[in-house]
Amino acid sequence: EIDIPEAYIIPQGWWTIINLLQLNKVEMTRLKNDSTLTVNSYRIKNYDTRTQAYEGHYQHYNVEVDNYEAQISFQKGDYFIHTNQNALRYLIETLEPQAPDSFFNWNFFDTILQQKEGFSPYVWEDKALDLLEANPDLKKEFDLKKIDDEQFASSWYAQLDWLYKQSEHYEKAHLQYPVYRIF
Repeated sequence: EIDIPEAYIIPQGWWTIINLLQLNKVEMTRLKNDSTLTVNSYRIKNYDTRTQAYEGHYQHYNVEVDNYEAQISFQKGDYFIHTNQNALRYLIETLEPQAPDSFFNWNFFDTILQQKEGFSPYVWEDKALDLLEANPDLKKEFDLKKIDDEQFASSWYAQLDWLYKQSEHYEKAHLQYPVYRIF
C-alpha cells in the first residue's frame, strides 16, 4: 500500500522520465528558483532482476526500499508534479519504485544501481578501524551485525564494504531513488 504524496519532484536531468510523463499528459511545473525542501525520499534496499529479457528489458521485481525524510537541494527548472490531477494513477504506477510497472522496474533508473566509487581494501582497512574508534554507536552496530550474521562475520570484505557504506566516503547517489515526494 502506498501513501499518496501531494506532489513529486524530479530533477531535470532525468529528461527521459520527464518526456514520458509529458507524452502521457502529466501536468508539471518547473521550480522558479533553486530551493532546499524537506521531502520524503527512497533508497533502494533490495531488488531482484529477471534473467530473461521482456520487450528488451531485464525487469526488476521484489523491490524493497528504505523510506526517510531529508533536506534536498533542488535546482531552478526541476519538475514539480502535483498528484491532484487526472494522471494520478499513471504517476503512482510509474513513479513508485515498488509498483509492478514502475519506471524503476523497467530499468529507467538503472544508473543509480551502479556504484562508481569504491575502496581499496589495503587502504580502507586502517580508515575503517579509525571510523570504528571515532564512532562508538557504529562499532556497537557493527559488532551486533557480526553476531547476528554468520556470513558477514566470516567475510572480511563484506565487513569492510559495510563500514565503507556507513562512511562519508560512500557516494550518496548510489541506490538513491531520484524521485522525491512531498506530503
